[in-house]
Amino acid sequence: MSEDRTLLTIGEVAARAGMSASRIRYYEARGLLAEPERVAGKRRYRPEVLSQLAIIESSQRVGFALDEIRDLVGSRDQPAHERLRQLAVMKLPELDELIDRAVSLRRLLEICSKCNCESIDVCRMFDERVLPLRDLTGPARRPRLPRGVSRAGA
Repeated sequence: MSEDRTLLTIGEVAARAGMSASRIRYYEARGLLAEPERVAGKRRYRPEVLSQLAIIESSQRVGFALDEIRDLVGSRDQPAHERLRQLAVMKLPELDELIDRAVSLRRLLEICSKCNCESIDVCRMFDERVLPLRDLTGPARRPRLPRGVSRAGA
C-alpha cells in the first residue's frame, strides 16, 4: 500500500511538469513514455516520469523531433550519451541552414524597413539584384500570370 502513495496521478504529474494531461497521454501514444501502471483502471506514474518529461521538453527546445527523442530515450542498443551526441551532430547542419535563412530574411526585412518607394513596382525588394537573397528564404513562389499569358511569352 505504501507504494501506491509514491505513485502519481496524471493530474499530479501534469501539474508538477507544467503541462496538460493530454500532452502526457500523447507522449505515451507516441512511445516517448512507457505505459504507466494502472490502479483501479487509472494511470499511476512513478516519480521518475517527471525527469523523463523534462528530458523530452529539453530535447524539443533544442530542435529534436519526437521521433528523434523516442530513439534517444528508448534506445537500448547504445548508451544514451552516445545517441545524444549522434543526434546533435546530425542536427547542427540543420541549425546552420536555419541561421542562414534567418540572416537572409533579416536582410530582406532591413530593405523593406527602409522602403520609401512610391509604388511596389519600383521597390528595390523586387529588384533583380535582391533575388539571390530571396532564394535563401525558402521555396520561391512564381507570380501568377494573367489568363492566356504563358511564361514563354512573358
